[in-house]
Amino acid sequence: MRKIQLIVVAVLALVVLGACGGDDDGTPNASGNTTASSSAVPFDQAFIDAMVPHHRSAIAMAKAATTRGLTVPELETIANDIVGSQQREIDQMLGWREQWYGSRTLGPVLPEVLGIPESELGMDHGGAQEILEATDVDMTFADMMIPHHEGAVGMAEAAAEKAQHQEVKELAQEIVAAQEREIAVMEKHAGGGMQH
Repeated sequence: MRKIQLIVVAVLALVVLGACGGDDDGTPNASGNTTASSSAVPFDQAFIDAMVPHHRSAIAMAKAATTRGLTVPELETIANDIVGSQQREIDQMLGWREQWYGSRTLGPVLPEVLGIPESELGMDHGGAQEILEATDVDMTFADMMIPHHEGAVGMAEAAAEKAQHQEVKELAQEIVAAQEREIAVMEKHAGGGMQH
C-alpha cells in the first residue's frame, strides 16, 4: 500500500511540475509580463498603443495653448475640441484594449506593426513646454499641431484599412475627418500664414 501511495505522489508531482513549466516559453501571459515580439501584437492593439499617447500629447499641447491664451478664436475652438474629443477617444480605446486584450496598460509604440515609419507618426514635434514658452502662441500651436495631426491621420488611414474590429475602423475614419478639417484651419495660421 505504501508503494502505491509513493507512486501516486510521484505522478502528481510530475503533473504539477509539467503544468508549471509552460510559463517560460516566451509567450505573453495574461498579465503581459513576458515581452511579446512585435509580430505577435495584433494591429488593433498596436494602433491603440500608439494613438493613446499620441492623443495625450495633443491634449497637453492644446491645454498649454489655452493656458497661454490663444488669440485666434478658431484656434481656441480647435484646442478645446482636441481636449474634449481626444480624451473621449482615449477612454474608448482603453476600454476596447481591456475588453479585447485583457489590460488597459499600453505596450510600446510599434511602427512596424502599423506599417508607418516612426518619423511619420508625428510624435517628435515638440511639446507643451515649447508652446508655454512661445513668443507667438497661435503660430507655434499651429506649427506644432499640424505635423502632429498628420501623424494621427496617417495612423488612422492605416487603421481604416487594416483594423480587425469595426469599432476601430469607424473611429479611424472619424479621426481622419476631424483632424484633416482642423489641419486646413491651422494652416492659415502656421508660419506667419504660409501654407505647409
